Amino acid sequence: MESVMTYEEWAHTRVPGARDVEVVAIAGLGRGLRARKAFARGDVVVEAALGTCASLASARADEKLMRALESVKASAEAVLAMHVLREVYDFHEASAYWPWLASLPRDVDSTAGWTEEELDELEGSNVVAFTRAVKEEWRAEYDALNVTNLSLAYADVFGGEKAEYYTFERFTWAKYIVWSRAIDVRTGSDDGATARILVPILDMANHSPLTKLVPELDAERKTVRVYAASDFAENVEIRFNYDAKPSQYFLLQYGFIPENNPSECVEVTLRVAAGDPLREAKEDLLKNHGLDPRTRNFEWKPVGIDVDLLAATRVIAMNDDEINDPTSVALAIAGASVSARNDAHTKAVLLKSISSFLEGYKTTLREDTVYVRSRATNLPSKRKRFAVLLRMREKIILLSSANALFIELPDEDQELVIGACRHAFYSEYDACMSRANGSAFRKYERD
Repeated sequence: MESVMTYEEWAHTRVPGARDVEVVAIAGLGRGLRARKAFARGDVVVEAALGTCASLASARADEKLMRALESVKASAEAVLAMHVLREVYDFHEASAYWPWLASLPRDVDSTAGWTEEELDELEGSNVVAFTRAVKEEWRAEYDALNVTNLSLAYADVFGGEKAEYYTFERFTWAKYIVWSRAIDVRTGSDDGATARILVPILDMANHSPLTKLVPELDAERKTVRVYAASDFAENVEIRFNYDAKPSQYFLLQYGFIPENNPSECVEVTLRVAAGDPLREAKEDLLKNHGLDPRTRNFEWKPVGIDVDLLAATRVIAMNDDEINDPTSVALAIAGASVSARNDAHTKAVLLKSISSFLEGYKTTLREDTVYVRSRATNLPSKRKRFAVLLRMREKIILLSSANALFIELPDEDQELVIGACRHAFYSEYDACMSRANGSAFRKYERD
C-alpha cells in the first residue's frame, strides 16, 4: 500500500481538485477510486490543471523530443507514446509525473501484448483479427519513427544507452498506456474537436456500465473538469463507464472482461454475393437505409435477433420480384417477413453465419465447461481465464441466436427449406439441411 499512498500524496499535491477522492486497493481489481464525501449528479469530482496532465501539449513543451519527432512527421499517437517513454525511462525520478508513472502497470494486458500462443486460445473470435490489426498498426507507427536514425541524428534524446528506452516492446507498452488510460475531451477549437489527455487520479477509476464521469476541457481555467453523471455516496467506489461495447473490445483495449456487460454481442459482417445479378440494386438499397455491410457491422445478441441484421439479410435474400415490389422492400427494410420463400432463404444464410463462427473455435462450449469445472480449485493464468471466458460467452450468444432464429423464423414448408439450401448452398447442401433441422448445432451445446 506504500506505493499507492506515495502516488496519492503526489496526486493531491499536483491535482488539488481531487482531494475529495482517494486511491484505494479494490479486491480483485487492483486499484480504484473511492469518494471521501458524497457527490451529487453535476458535481465536480476531479479538476486537474492541464499542466499536471500528459498530453500533446506537454509533449510539445519538451523541445528536444519534438524537434526529433517532427523530423520524421510522427503521428499524434506516436508522439504521446514517446513522450510517456521519455518521462518514464529518460527523466525517471526527475520527471514531474514520476510518482504517477511509477505506479502504472508494466504489463500489456491488452491482447495486443499477448503472445501468439496465448492468442491461439481465442481462435475463432473476432478479437484475434482485431488484435493482429492493432499490432500491425503499432508496428507501422514505430517503424515510421526510424529510431535507429533518430539515435544518430538526435543523440542527446535517442543515442547511446537511451536507445534502449525506445524499443518496440516499450513503445507497445506506452501505446497501451495511452490507449487504455487516456480520455478524449472536447476542445471547442477549430484545430481539433477532441484532445487525448492522460489525467492523473481519473485514470485509476475502474469500469462500470451503470455510472459515468463526464470529463470536459475548461479552456478558460485551463483545466480538465470531471463531473459526476450520477450520485456517489461517501466511501463508495467511483467508477467510470468506459463505453458501451462487447467484451472482446474490453479485452483488446483494456485487458479485462467486465463481469456484467449489457452491450455483450458477437459482431458479424454480411455481404452481397459477387455473382448475384441483383447485387448493385441490393447494395444501393442497403446503403440508402443505413444497412450497408461495407461500412458497418451487425450483431448476434444474447437475446433475440438484431433487427438491422435481419433487415439486411432479408434484402440480400430478395429475388427479382421482391426487390421490384415497393411493399416487399418496405417490409424487408423494417425486418419484417417479406415472403415464406424469403424467410427460408434468410434463415439459411443466418444459420450458416452462426455455424461458421462455431466451427472456427478450437473447442465446443461443452469442452470449455468441462475444462472450467476441472480447474475450479486450480485456476489457470489470468490470460487463459479471460480467453476461456470470452469464447464461452460468444458461443452461448451464438447458440442462443440459433435458437432465436428457429423461434422467429419457423419453417412453413419443407420444400422451401430444401429450395433455400439448393439455391444458396448448393455445394454444401447436406450441411445446410443439417443446420436447418438444428442437428448441426447440438455438438456445440453445453450439455
